[in-house]
Parts: sequence; C-alpha cells; structure tokens
Amino acid sequence: MTAIPAPSRERLTELFLELAGLVSPSRRERPVADAVTAHLRAAGITVHEDDTGPIIGGDAGNIWCTVEGDGARPHLALGAHMDTVEATDRIEPVLDEAGVFRNARHTILGADDKAAVAALLHATELLRAANAPFPTFELFFTVSEETGLVGVKHLGEHVLSSPFAAVFDSSGPVGGITVRAPSQQGLRAVFRGRSAHAGVEPERGRSAVQAAARAIAAMSLGRIDEETSANIGVIHGGVAANIVPDLCEIRGECRSHDDEKLAHAAASMVDALQEGAARTGVDVEVNLVYEYRAFALTARSPVVRLSKAAVSALGLEARLLTGGGGSDANILNARGLPTVNLDAGMMQVHSPDEYLPLEELERLCALVLRMIVLAPDFEPRTKSALSQAHD
Repeated sequence: MTAIPAPSRERLTELFLELAGLVSPSRRERPVADAVTAHLRAAGITVHEDDTGPIIGGDAGNIWCTVEGDGARPHLALGAHMDTVEATDRIEPVLDEAGVFRNARHTILGADDKAAVAALLHATELLRAANAPFPTFELFFTVSEETGLVGVKHLGEHVLSSPFAAVFDSSGPVGGITVRAPSQQGLRAVFRGRSAHAGVEPERGRSAVQAAARAIAAMSLGRIDEETSANIGVIHGGVAANIVPDLCEIRGECRSHDDEKLAHAAASMVDALQEGAARTGVDVEVNLVYEYRAFALTARSPVVRLSKAAVSALGLEARLLTGGGGSDANILNARGLPTVNLDAGMMQVHSPDEYLPLEELERLCALVLRMIVLAPDFEPRTKSALSQAHD
C-alpha cells in the first residue's frame, strides 16, 4: 500500500487560521477562492474556476482540479464549500491553550466549512511533496452552499469524472458518515392587504401582518415526525406602529426523508397561508421551491465501504448517520454520483459557540489521506455495482 504521510499540526494551524480569518459569506467568497487557488497552484496543480459567480450575483465561482498521481483517471472526488453563514461581528480566529480553535469575537468561527478546506489543501500538499506514488483524485470547492446549495447546482455535470465522491460538511467528531439526508422545499409567501391609519380609521385597513400571524399559528411547525420538520424562519412587514400594514413577507421551509410526507407538509403550509389570507381579507402569493432531494446510500455502496475502511484505519469507530440537513452531497447524489457527507470535527456550527479542536482537524486530514489512498480498492467495476449504491 502507498505510504501515507503524517499531517503537520503546525501547517494545519497555519492554513486554518488563514482561511478562517478570510470573511466569506455566501456570494462573497473571493478571498477564499483566491487563497485556495494560490495554494493549489503552489503545489503545481492546474486550477479551474467556472462562471457561477456572475450568474448568481457573487464574486467567485466554483473551483475544481485534478490532482494527478498514478493513472490518468481519477478514483475519488473530494469537496468542501468556501462560504460561511453571515457573521455578526469580526472574525478573529485563535488557537487557545487547550488546542481548540475559537473566535475571539462573539460570532461564528467559520470552521463550517473551512476545516474541510484546510484539510483538503494540506493533504494535497503532502501527497504532492512526498516521494511516493498516490492515486489520481479530484478536488472541488463550491460557493453559496449555505444559501440552498446554489453553487453546486451550477457546477457542470461533467466536471467530475470520479466514480464516487465525499464532502466534509457535517458537524461532529471525525468518524461520522452521513448516508441519508432529507429533501427540502423552500417557501416564500407575500401577503398584500390595504393600509390605513391605525387610530383614525383602522376599519379601512386589511392587515397583511395579521393574515401572516393567523397562517403561522395554524401551521404544524418543528419536529412533525421522525423524518419530517417544518419551520418559518423570517417574517417581515409593516412600516410604522400607527399604520395598518399592507405588506408582509414570510419565508420558511419543510424537510423530510419521505417525499410523500414532504409533499403533505408543504401542502399543509400552503393551506394555512391561503386560509389566513382569506380570513383576513387580503391576497397572498405563495412560491414553493424544491431546493434539493433526499438521498440514501446502502451499506453496500462502494463509497460507504471506502469511508468506513478509512475511518477504521485511523483506529476510530465508523458511525453511519441519518442527517437532518442538506449538503452538496444531495445534489451530487441526485445526479447519479454516489456521495457521502462526513463529519469534519467542527462543533456547534452557525453559532457564536462554534469551535474546532486541532486534534479533530488533524484526524480529518488523516482521513482524507486514507480515503485517497484506499479509493482504488473500492472503485465499482461495473454499472451494476454502481447501481447498488442507492436504496
């Protein structure tokens, strides 16, 4: 078997602090895209960037490359996303005395998903610098993942030629392997009523906010069952306390591992919206968008077996998980590319308490290296073997 180089804690620290310190909310990933490109080119790799940026109103596109080793054809594609959720304060990443990365300010750290970006870059550097053969593999880094997997949806369907893929975009200790994830429908509704002075002639008004409130109160939200959830996350309307509001917008979502349950949850939300509008005497416009579809990989799937073998090679217990969120893996699986989503060691993501132990980042890089080296042993040889990847 190919000799596997050991990750450098110092280099991983350097890379992660650099990347985490670059502010890169969705559609503003240019600093990270430039850093990723520079590091890959320094390793002698040809880098490609698509035109997703201008298409979606962003400043950077998806990045991908082939890291040439033994064999012309890549055996595995590995990916991460370059954007973060919006920070509410400055990002000042630090490594504390306990060996844990945190933000010195009260906002996100950005380990989601810069932990994965750092691990992929360092693993690639190590393999390119080592005087030993390694299997050819692909890397891809997407934009605007946090806003509905927008970047990967614009990634060309023929960009990746590997037989399977892995993204590293799930929180939790290294060793978790998400093999099931739900479908999601996004919802946007705009209520249009009639404004009036709230004290002088309120009877002339038709409150769009009241209609929205009625609708939301009638919805089943939160955990509907073990496979299904629904949420209203944004409500915005009105301009002043003394004006009956004529406009109100709400945005929400529903998710499920079962498409029939998802359809029922979405229909129930739409019914509540229409009923709320009718009872208040206002109009409502509803827009439902199928953001991504569920996937389920079997234990027989070659990429699942590869992931388990790589985790076990680190002396860790492989945990097959059912996820509650979406990732680039949803889109790639829907295209027929079997893709797992692996835990990247980051904790409490999307919150001011987000943190990343350096020990987990080191394990993540070691996992990436083992997946690359082991990939040829698990590559499906026939179309029938590939078809067994999905339930």
